[in-house]
Amino acid sequence: MNDKEVFWDEYSSDFDSIYGIKNSLFNIIINRLFRETMRIRFEKTIRMIPEEEVSVLDIGCGPGHYCFALAKNGSRKILGIDFSERMIELSRKHAAEMRIGNNLEFKVQNILDFVTQDKYDYVIMMGFIEYFESPVIILKKAVSLAQVSVFISFPAKGGILAFQRKLRYKRKCFLRFYNYDDIRNLLQECNIKHFKIERIRRDFFVSININQK
Repeated sequence: MNDKEVFWDEYSSDFDSIYGIKNSLFNIIINRLFRETMRIRFEKTIRMIPEEEVSVLDIGCGPGHYCFALAKNGSRKILGIDFSERMIELSRKHAAEMRIGNNLEFKVQNILDFVTQDKYDYVIMMGFIEYFESPVIILKKAVSLAQVSVFISFPAKGGILAFQRKLRYKRKCFLRFYNYDDIRNLLQECNIKHFKIERIRRDFFVSININQK
């Protein structure tokens, strides 16, 4: 297990409280005050995926909050992957508690080692790409797995909360912040031509259209 995997295993319970199904009053208040961006990108992602029979891959699924929201439509086929064993344990535990159907699956899997013959209609990567020193590799892999769209979040440079986050993760895990030009240049480097970059509070929300010619 590498340092990144160890860090996320240790952080899994705290991360679960951000979206967890059993939030304490304290966490609910903190989430509303400091994590509004996470709520907005969550709701936006769910709205962007049509309410019909589609397949979805959630890369870096954490404790499974996006997957559970999407699984409310039982016709969808959803796979959540994460390299943290503890995160996947939490995902499976919550799925059992909520009695989610057979179309939802969780796997302990590093995206860089993920091999499949399948393509997914939608691929989502929320709060994920900023932890990698080589985002080009991650982005190309995500796009290669999608048939319709890819949705990605990027944390924005600047601001006191970004500074605090950088200090909190220092010596624990790699963390990169982005501005608009950083993201546009990254997308162009990956030969991605059809995209939309939107600023949502402390994040950028990126939509990539795979089908558009």
